[in-house]
This record gives sequence, structure tokens and C-alpha cells, in this order.
Amino acid sequence: MSEQHDNQVKQDDSKVDLLDILIAIAKHKFFIAKLVFIITFIALIISLLWPHTYRSSATFLPPKQTSVLPGGLGGILGGQLGGLGMGSTQLNAEAALNVLKSRTIREELIREFELNEVYGSSIMEELLLKVQNNTNISESREGGFGFSPLVYIQISFDDREPERAQQVVNFYLAKLDSSVQNINRRYAQDSFDMINMRYLQNQADLERAELALQEFQEQHGIFEVEEQARILIQNIAQLKAKETELDVQISVLRQTISDDQPDLRNLLRTRTAIQNQIDELMRRTDEGAEQFAFFPLQNLPELAVEYMRLYREVVIQNRVLEAIYPQLQYQEMMLQVNSANIQVVDAPNLPTYKESPKRAFIVLGGMLFAIFLSLGIVFYREIMERGRNSDSEQYRKLNELIDHLKFRKSKPQES
Repeated sequence: MSEQHDNQVKQDDSKVDLLDILIAIAKHKFFIAKLVFIITFIALIISLLWPHTYRSSATFLPPKQTSVLPGGLGGILGGQLGGLGMGSTQLNAEAALNVLKSRTIREELIREFELNEVYGSSIMEELLLKVQNNTNISESREGGFGFSPLVYIQISFDDREPERAQQVVNFYLAKLDSSVQNINRRYAQDSFDMINMRYLQNQADLERAELALQEFQEQHGIFEVEEQARILIQNIAQLKAKETELDVQISVLRQTISDDQPDLRNLLRTRTAIQNQIDELMRRTDEGAEQFAFFPLQNLPELAVEYMRLYREVVIQNRVLEAIYPQLQYQEMMLQVNSANIQVVDAPNLPTYKESPKRAFIVLGGMLFAIFLSLGIVFYREIMERGRNSDSEQYRKLNELIDHLKFRKSKPQES
């Protein structure tokens, strides 16, 4: 009977209800208040001594793409490819964003502002990490499903000196604009070289075709073709010009993307379809050369076919020249353009209000930490005191755990 009473007493002692908690808090109220005051005061001192950090920010519009074939392929294909931005001579917004986040710009930033002395380190990886942590780049995109294009980009930098924070953001914008401009110029130069090479080839082909037709006419006389043949040859020339523009477009795209990309595959399929149409029309002109040519070539099938081919080649090369020359002029103009590639909406500001530390958050955090710490200490003391008075199994296990956690060698027991 007495053992049951003792067990009941131990179970009652081991229970902790809300009243026990309130009694423990009231019992140690001065200890709790003193500890909360001390830690809160320390947090206040830390917030006052913490170095101020200032943030300068800027907002800009990403560069826009322009077509390498102005009024050419996009119009020829009914605008089907114009919206894709293919064959662009300018860096797109996504690539410009990667340039802004590149390691190269951060390394130049470290050297420009001697941040190794500011951050007190000579290890480049550590400096790069600190610059990355102090730099914030946010993007704003259009709404919708799937890929959403960039609307604008905001960049900010945190530093202890407000002037340096503003200068760093200006440096970012200047380096981005310069890098995009250099890349665009290389794109434009590559496109110009490619189109110029095709233009020179066309010049040589046209000269060769004209000389061949002239020699034929000097030998056999000057003849004409029927209106039906003229229209057919003009259609061939038009398709040949389209094919040439596609060849230029494909060559430009292959500099930046692989052949398995959907955009490039679409161009290749379009070129194949145009080539098939050209082959069909060429066959029709060859087979109908006798009907298309005036007397006396109607009685000389071989001469009719030869004349039709020479005449057709001259028309085709002239039409190709009409398509290529404007592109060559456009690319030459692009090489001379040195305008800004990014448009700054909000210029970097000189910060006058500190970004950190947030004193209120530091003090509030210190106060909350002190409250939880003091309550934890009070509850621990109460549990140990109740366990010591009741000599419960839980108390003995807790003491054993504390004893094992101590970093000391246990003394050997004496025999």
C-alpha cells in the first residue's frame, strides 16, 4: 500500500501544468528580468557599433535585338520568322544578363576599386564571393506561361561608403554597355564579312554570266524570249534571291547555335522547299526553251536551251545582287553605330540612408533570445530541483547524461 502511495507521489511530482510554469516564472522573475535586460542592452550596443552599410541601385532596359536581314527574310516569309529574333546581330537580353553576372566584370571591379584593401583579403575567390553577396540583380519579366522576356533589370550594390556604392553601380552599367557593344560589333563584323564574301561571289558570277551571254549574242545574234518565259525566269530569280538570303541567315545562326535547334531546323526546311521549287522551274524552262524562244532558235533546240540558260543566269544574278546589296549596306552601317546598348531608367543614386544594420530587429532579436534563454534556465532549474527532492528515475538519468557530457577523464574506482 505504501509503495503505491510513493509511486503516486512520484507521478504527481513529475507532472508539470500551467500553474507550475507560472509559479516558476514568478519565483525567478528578478533573474529573468535581469538576464533579459543585460542581453537586450548588449544587443543595443552591438547595433550601435555595427558598421553602416549603404545601398545604391539603378534600373535599366535590356538591349533589344535587330534583324540582320532588314526587310528581307522576315518579309519574304510573311513575318513567320520575324518574331523569333533569329539571325540577330545584337546580344539578346538573357545573354546581357549573363554578362552582367560574369566573373570577368567582378574581377575588373575588384581591381578598379582596390576592394582587396577594403575587404582586407588578397584571396581572389573570397573577394569574388563578397562582391557577389553585396551585389543584388533582380529581373522583371512579362507575365504569362512558358518563357517570359525581360522587361527591365535592377542592380544594386551595398557598401560602407555611399559614394563607392554609387560608383560601383555606375561601373557595372558602363562595363555592361561596353561589353555588349563589343560583342555586337563582333557579330556585325562577322555578318558583314559573310555577306561581303557572298556579294563578291555574286559580282563574279554576274560578270561571268554577262560575258557568256554577250559572246553567245555576238556569235548567233541578239534574240528575245516570250513574255511567259520572262515571268517564269523572274519567278526563278525571286526564289533564288530568297535562297541566298536564307543561306546568309543560316550561316549567321550557325555561329551561335547548333544545327539541332528548332529555329535553325525551320530555316533549313524552308531552304529545302525553296530549292525544290527552283529545280522544278529550272526544268520547265529547259524543257520549254524551244517554245519560249523566238525564231530562228525554235529550229535549233540546242541553241535555244543554251540561250535560255545564259539569259536565265543573268536575270538570277541580277536579282540576287538586288537582295544582297541592301544587306551589305546595312551591315556596314551597323559597324559604324556606337550608340548605347542599354537604356538607363533610374540612374544610380547616392544613398543618404543606411541599408543596414536594422537596429530595431537586432534589439528585438536580442530581447527574444534573452526571454527564451532565461525561461530555459528557469525551467531547467525547476526540473532539477523537483527531481532532486523526489529522487525520480528521470532525475537520475538526467544526471547521468550530464555526467557523460562532461569532457573529463573518469577516475578509476578503488577496489
